[in-house]
Amino acid sequence: MATPNLSGSRSKSKRRHIDSDPAVSSDEDSVPHIDSWPRFLVIEGVDGEPLKINPFVVSKSIEGICGTVQNVTRLRSGSLLVECARRQQSQNLLQAHHFADTEIVVSVHKTLNSCRGIVRDYAKCLSDMSEDEIAAELKNQGVTSVKRFSRKDGDTFIKTNTYLFTFALTKLPSSIKAGYFNIGVDVYIPNPLRCFKCQQFGHGAKSCRNKQVCSRCSQNHDGTECTESIKCANCSGEHMSFSKSCPSFVRQTKILKIKYSNDISFADAKKLLEKESSPSTLSYSAAVSSSTLKVDHGKANKQQKKKSKALKHTEVPSTLTAPLEVHNSFEPLDMEVTPSLPLQHRGPSPRSRSPIEPP
Repeated sequence: MATPNLSGSRSKSKRRHIDSDPAVSSDEDSVPHIDSWPRFLVIEGVDGEPLKINPFVVSKSIEGICGTVQNVTRLRSGSLLVECARRQQSQNLLQAHHFADTEIVVSVHKTLNSCRGIVRDYAKCLSDMSEDEIAAELKNQGVTSVKRFSRKDGDTFIKTNTYLFTFALTKLPSSIKAGYFNIGVDVYIPNPLRCFKCQQFGHGAKSCRNKQVCSRCSQNHDGTECTESIKCANCSGEHMSFSKSCPSFVRQTKILKIKYSNDISFADAKKLLEKESSPSTLSYSAAVSSSTLKVDHGKANKQQKKKSKALKHTEVPSTLTAPLEVHNSFEPLDMEVTPSLPLQHRGPSPRSRSPIEPP
C-alpha cells in the first residue's frame, strides 16, 4: 500500500503556524500605531467674544451635536473648553457653527492637545536623517515635528544628538520605536516665558496690556538706547531683567520643573513650592530655649540612668533578717509602772496622801 506524501502538507502547516503566531511578527506590525486626534476644543463667540448662553442651552446643544462629552469647563475669557471622549465627537464639534440661535467658532486648543519631550540619541541612529524625515517616519507614533539642538563652538554651530519631539498626544509617551531601536523620551521643561514689553513672567508681548518697561533700568520707556543704572524690574536687583541669575527667574524655573515633572497645573506647582520653601514659624529665642531644654532633659535622663545602674549593684539589707543593735550602758529597772490618770479627772484622788506640813 502506497503511503501518501505529507512533506508538502507539513511544510504548509509549518508556514501557517509561523504566520499565525503572534510572537513572530514583522517590524511594521510591532510598531505602535497611535490614534492621535484633538481631544480639547475651544468654543467661543464670533470675533472672540464670550458666549452669553445659559448652561442648559449649552449642554443640550452639545448633546445634540455630538452626544455626551467627557467634560465642559468655562474659561476666564468666557469661552468653553470641551474635552471629547471619541474622535467622532471632535469631528462633529469642529463642523458646528451654531448653538441654538447664537453663532459660534470651534477651534483646537493650542497647547492641551500636544506635548513635547526630549529624545537623546546615544546610539546616533538618527544622526544621518533630517528633521522632516524623522517626523515622517514617526508620524504613526504621534510625532508632528522634530527639532535638533545645536551648540556653538566658536563661530560655528555643531549639531548635537539631542532632539525636541512634539507629539499630538495629551500624555507624553515613555519611549519611541525608531526601526529596531527603542529610545526613551524625557520630560521637556521650557524656560520661563517673559514679556519683552513689561518684563513680567507668565505671558508674551502680544497679549500684554501693561505699560512699556525698560529691561535695563525698569523705568517706563524703551530700553534699546538706555544708559541709566541697572535695576531689575522684577526683583529690583542690580542686574538686567532678563538675567538668569535673577531670583524671580530661578523661582519661575522651579515652579515649571514641578509642573511638568508632576503633570499638574501652574497654580498647584506654585503652592507646592511655597510649602517646601516656607520658613518655620518658631522664633529664634523659642528655638534656642527648646533646644536647651532638650539638652538639659537629655543630661537628666543620662544621670538618672547612671544612678539606677549604680543602685542595682549595691546590696540593701533586709529589715526582717538584720538584727537591731541598741547601745545602752544602763540595765533595765526592776519596777512596776502604772498608767497615768486620764486627763478628764483633774481633782485629787481619794487614795492620795496630803502633804506633810513642816513644824
